[in-house]
Amino acid sequence: MLVVRHNFMFYELREHRYRRMTKNQPLELNRAVPGGRVEMFAIKDNDYPGGWFYRFQYYHPEVGEILRYDNAHDDEHLGWHHRHVGFGDDTEIEFQHITTHITRFLQEVADFTYTKETNHD
Repeated sequence: MLVVRHNFMFYELREHRYRRMTKNQPLELNRAVPGGRVEMFAIKDNDYPGGWFYRFQYYHPEVGEILRYDNAHDDEHLGWHHRHVGFGDDTEIEFQHITTHITRFLQEVADFTYTKETNHD
């Protein structure tokens, strides 16, 4: 049920992607969600593995970063595609395509939100 609340973001971003894909303009989303904000940015760039430069983050304005995906730099231990949870919990993440990456990120945001909400009941 919670995923439904986040589906609007995926569909909004997907429609934005299809409208702008040929113009090589960035995909951007900045929206309040339960427990914080989601900011997403991606642009086609063949200098990056997978053909995209991206950063997606879910954060709380007062607490800070909760979840982030990015490929800002090649890390010796993590490779190009990184998943950060809070501060210091960094792992490599598989990248297949930008749409599957977006879907995975939004599902994780939904999972964090669901966990946070159920802990307060």
